[in-house]
Amino acid sequence: MALYSLAFLKAIAFVLPHEEQFARGHWGDENFVVTENVPGDGGGLTKWGIDAKSHPGVDIPNLNRSQAIGIYHDEWKWRNLDALPIKLAIALFDVWVNGGFAVKWLQIALNKIAGANLVVDGDLGAKTLAAAAGCDQNKIVSYFIDERDARFERLAQRPSQQQFREGWEDRDRDLREYLRAA
Repeated sequence: MALYSLAFLKAIAFVLPHEEQFARGHWGDENFVVTENVPGDGGGLTKWGIDAKSHPGVDIPNLNRSQAIGIYHDEWKWRNLDALPIKLAIALFDVWVNGGFAVKWLQIALNKIAGANLVVDGDLGAKTLAAAAGCDQNKIVSYFIDERDARFERLAQRPSQQQFREGWEDRDRDLREYLRAA
């Protein structure tokens, strides 16, 4: 069994409930999480938030919770999220899972709010990590989620994406609340 950081465990505790679709009559029972293929969602077959487009070679219909967490953990490590303060790590991870420009938004927020003077290049490098380490996480996260809200509003203008608006708004509201307690 892999050893997971506290930040990863908190991130996965937020993400998974937002990525589960249950078989009818089995809401909340993780033994009955089903595969989705929602029209308008470009990821194709999806289960536990793991989509076929981003994860070629993964047997999505037979994916179990433990395997999904393992995939997420590999992505967490690859993105070096444990190098960030916990609230920022959780927010960036959720944006990666749900779509968005995580590091660029972080860099923009650090520039605007913390005066970091970073190049907005999407690279989670030493300068970005140093600026993140000394920032007011709550202010950065608030800006960060506002950026995602704005992106979702733009996406929801497309007819094929309107169906997702309410879920996106709920997720951002839930993330704000979750990070207040993190």
